[in-house]
Amino acid sequence: MGTVEVAGDGMALYYGAIILLVLSWIIFSMRVGVRIWRKAFGMDDYLMSVGIILFSVTAGLCIACCYYGSGQFSRDLPPLTRAKGIKLFYIAEYFYAVSAMFIKISVAVTLLRIAAAHLPFIWALWALIGATIIAALVFCVGIANVCHPIDTLWGESKGKCNLQLNTDVSLFFSAIEIMTDFSLSIMPAILLWNVQMNGKVKVSVAVMLALASFASCATIVRLKYLTLYSDPGEFVYGTGKIGFWSLLEEGIGIIAGSLPALRPLLSLRIRITTSSNTPAASGNAYPPASNSRKTPSHSGVMMMDTFQTLGDNDEADHSDGDSQRNIIKETKYTVTSTEVAGAGGNREQSQGVGWDHKNSSRV
Repeated sequence: MGTVEVAGDGMALYYGAIILLVLSWIIFSMRVGVRIWRKAFGMDDYLMSVGIILFSVTAGLCIACCYYGSGQFSRDLPPLTRAKGIKLFYIAEYFYAVSAMFIKISVAVTLLRIAAAHLPFIWALWALIGATIIAALVFCVGIANVCHPIDTLWGESKGKCNLQLNTDVSLFFSAIEIMTDFSLSIMPAILLWNVQMNGKVKVSVAVMLALASFASCATIVRLKYLTLYSDPGEFVYGTGKIGFWSLLEEGIGIIAGSLPALRPLLSLRIRITTSSNTPAASGNAYPPASNSRKTPSHSGVMMMDTFQTLGDNDEADHSDGDSQRNIIKETKYTVTSTEVAGAGGNREQSQGVGWDHKNSSRV
């Protein structure tokens, strides 16, 4: 059963699948590394692990479909090659649905850790998890009954097919996916609305939410091409566009769902200290004292702590900060005073006054 050259919409599917596989595995590997380093590997990480494995199988099957005519018209393909392409893509549909389910549930479980004190959000997240599971189940049962027997779909036997059922269950599944994606992208913004964050943190959160929203947009675009399933003569042609947008939806979902776990990487500090040994000029009324505490003016410090305010004692409890519920800001002040004693010379007094100003808000 010979293969054909990748062409038509199969080119976008082929290269898109490869790029998404590479990017998603890089980001996911970084996520796993950070979670192990912080000793915070949780249920959401296990769920995403299953999701990315199933996504990889889906992408691999789509790449194989490209060599069996995916995205090309039937008139340009040998019958046996076309039949093989249909069969491979049909199998890929099952992996796509189950993979999308695990990815969405993983993101929802991550948000459950943040919304631990907000009962309405908890119920809403569990409702989204239930809707996602039901949608995947309906999709798998639906496409299993597209043809009787099922191998009629790719021409290995004679029977009856209802390709409109494939379109209908795909539309239902996509509608639930769109609703879930938008809900999961909006909820973090609502949860963190009143949280004290610096400008860099807000930009980072905005980028993550934008990626999640883009995954929803990919699902919306995919709706346009689902009607191609209804044309039995051009089923293989439709798989090019449908497969591309399906993989884009899941790949972006994995990346967007893994980025928050990389927050501790942005909490790493790089400290550069410079000191001056130049003695004070003669006659200076305020000479430096050897026992006095250095003030920030004696050193240059550059810190990368973009997300430092998003965790409560991250270094102490080895958590990743996602499960933390309080945001605490600590400010310490030091006052140094110097007195000049008459004829007795200079007398220096160093006094440290410190307090912690704690501002906590529920996340």
